Amino acid sequence: MIGLTAYAPWRAALLALALAGPVAAETVAPRIASAERQPEIAVGAARVKGLALAGGVSAFLGIPYATPPVGDRRWHVSTLARLRGPIDATRFGAACPQGEGTTLWYRKLAVAMGSDSDVVPPPPPGAENCLFLNIWSPAAPRAKAAKGLPVMVWVHGGSNISGYGHEPDYRGARLAGKGVIVVTLNYRLGALGFFAHPAIADVSAGRQGLSDQITALRWVQANIAAFGGDPARVTLFGESAGGTDIVALMHMPVARGLFARAIVESGYLPDGALATPAAATRAALDLYGRDVSAAALAQHSAQELVRAEAERRKGQFAAPLVPPKQAFRVPLLIGSNADEFRMDLPADPATRGAGEASTLLGMAHAGDAAHLLQRLSNDPATRADLLASAPVFHCPAVTLAGETSAAGQPTFVYRFERVRPGHHGFGAYHGAEIPYVFGTGAAWLPSEPVDRALSDTVMRYWVNFAKGGDPNGAGLPVWPRWPVGAADPAQIPVMHLGATAHAAPIADLALCPLINAPHS
Repeated sequence: MIGLTAYAPWRAALLALALAGPVAAETVAPRIASAERQPEIAVGAARVKGLALAGGVSAFLGIPYATPPVGDRRWHVSTLARLRGPIDATRFGAACPQGEGTTLWYRKLAVAMGSDSDVVPPPPPGAENCLFLNIWSPAAPRAKAAKGLPVMVWVHGGSNISGYGHEPDYRGARLAGKGVIVVTLNYRLGALGFFAHPAIADVSAGRQGLSDQITALRWVQANIAAFGGDPARVTLFGESAGGTDIVALMHMPVARGLFARAIVESGYLPDGALATPAAATRAALDLYGRDVSAAALAQHSAQELVRAEAERRKGQFAAPLVPPKQAFRVPLLIGSNADEFRMDLPADPATRGAGEASTLLGMAHAGDAAHLLQRLSNDPATRADLLASAPVFHCPAVTLAGETSAAGQPTFVYRFERVRPGHHGFGAYHGAEIPYVFGTGAAWLPSEPVDRALSDTVMRYWVNFAKGGDPNGAGLPVWPRWPVGAADPAQIPVMHLGATAHAAPIADLALCPLINAPHS
């Protein structure tokens, strides 16, 4: 797995699983208020007809934002679609070609929560013509609104090899009801979206999926005002690989100005998360040797490409290829979950202990780290999770926070800690925050009144940040900014999002200087 050579072998396997999908899926269809009141929006030469949902929210689904990347355009960077005539935006478009990783992840979670795996439906239909976006608006936009609403554009996770913008937990109706426009999108994945084979170097730089995200943002800049949105207040938010891609976009000058703020949830950001040209080429050559021609590659169906990737790269993260130096920064809200890897830790305590010992042996300050882990927890599973999560999620988040704050941008850090009721043993697992952000959640996902209250708090923080670059607002616990020049991250208050929301330091961030310390 790219970027994991320094970790114990079992970490590579569990990371592939942890990044395979986000969180529990809501399987109910949207509640339609009235089929007779379908909203219709003029977008250039097109008229887009959507759905009127309960609660005064309008939905416009499956809008093509880019020229279909099919035929001779398979691996080209994407370009804006030209919309003409009537467009039926009442159903989702096809997902991009992928394996079953997301669905299998959901099913594993459902079983752990006490349900049967068949409560999660099969994967949706997929096709190479998959570059669609979905929009939820609080109401049919007023023709002469003085100022548009803030816009939140979601980039889904899934290791950049799986996932889609209309996964049930990404439905934006409830979040839009808080006073924002919500946009979710598909982007090309795996060998179709992050493919840097030398045979196609003249048409693509291995950034097809990132180019799709840029094209979607350009579409939003050009058209979101028609839906009631303010193109000057676009917040890009995403989880896991989606968070990685947001950071990647900030390395690309062509993305400057397309979004004003960023929210990175459990972004996968260890060394190697952003690929160099050499690493991207090696990943492509793992699939098809150097001697294969562009014509031969073009003969493979999308399904054959997905199958080759599943067989030869075994669910590995598809690292986006970007320039080495970050091109720009924006106000940032960033954080991670308390138990990112807990749901995928080996069940055998001996295996966990061996993984802990192996990781410690590879550290420059192994003794100091071992003593700190013992002070932090007597639970071997907690220690194993910390050793896996800190270098991948926790520490990169505060490093990026420090760099962003030093660049003069407002920066806010959180740790999500709410554990769903039940005996699943997963803690606050990777992706657990997503239903709270969107106000969604499957019927089989256990909840209590505190979960509904926390979801309201999280949505208010996120929406406040989208409105003005600061999550704070009336009636909410104060969320302090990450300071400039913080020497010890374990001494800096961050926002804890759990049974209550409160600001306090996180002791386990004391691991970060030890993990990041170079060998002498």
